[in-house]
Amino acid sequence: MNILIITPACNEEEHLESLINSMLNQSVIPQEWIIVDDGSIDSTSDVIQKAAIKYDWIRYLRKEKKGIRSPGKSVVETFYFGFQYKQRNNYDIIMKLDADLILPKNYLETIICNFQNNLKIGICGGVCSIQVGNQYCVENETNVEDHIRGAIKAYRRECFEDIDGLEGAMGWDTIDEHHARFKGWLVLVLPELHVLHQRSTHQEYGFIKAAFRNGIMLYTIRMDIVLLLTNCIKKIFKKPYLILSLSMFVGYILSFLRRDKKIVNKDLGRFIRNYRYRKILEKYFYKN
Repeated sequence: MNILIITPACNEEEHLESLINSMLNQSVIPQEWIIVDDGSIDSTSDVIQKAAIKYDWIRYLRKEKKGIRSPGKSVVETFYFGFQYKQRNNYDIIMKLDADLILPKNYLETIICNFQNNLKIGICGGVCSIQVGNQYCVENETNVEDHIRGAIKAYRRECFEDIDGLEGAMGWDTIDEHHARFKGWLVLVLPELHVLHQRSTHQEYGFIKAAFRNGIMLYTIRMDIVLLLTNCIKKIFKKPYLILSLSMFVGYILSFLRRDKKIVNKDLGRFIRNYRYRKILEKYFYKN
């Protein structure tokens, strides 16, 4: 199966070379890898161009920054900037890959094997880990049991087209999975497939601000108040504890008062709520 990879990169000179080296060491090489410099002011472009000159399957693009960069929307816009300039159209898998990762040698091969072994799988990916001392620990920013981080998402082409691609808003990497399930596709998390995240999630914007934005996202994907509270309760047990929970709650309430535009339709919103309630019941009441 042919793989098309698109990597948005903004000020990633410190991390990007390690990702490129890990890609060169893959047991299976992508058909085309487009790395888009999203208006960097460091030497990110130099790193990309150096690799693109040496390897014809790596391509460099530059997207000039317009306005303030916002999480979610900006990364999807940069992804599609790269997508529109792809040179190969016979891809079977499309992958969105962040620039601050290091892949295990068998990453792409493992993704391909799982797509080949089950034609119902629409989205597939491993888990992100960070180095803590001499150990590697899975990042627990999201539920790793049924959610693939937006940093390492791979889509079967038919699924990607079936869900109309990625939503240009924060929460895109939640909507895509629910939309895929809604359409009858499977989302497969591979917990044994560890990808090293070279910096912790939300380091750029801050954890408190990220929790606030997550609250807004929960409203725009039609989560109800009960599901908001379950998410807030989970945040209570993470540093800085109550502050993250309050930040998420305030984000949701503010979005509600402003009547922010919903980014999923009613049917998909109902599906998302039912799915989350079912997962809560399975976790806490149907363990045995």
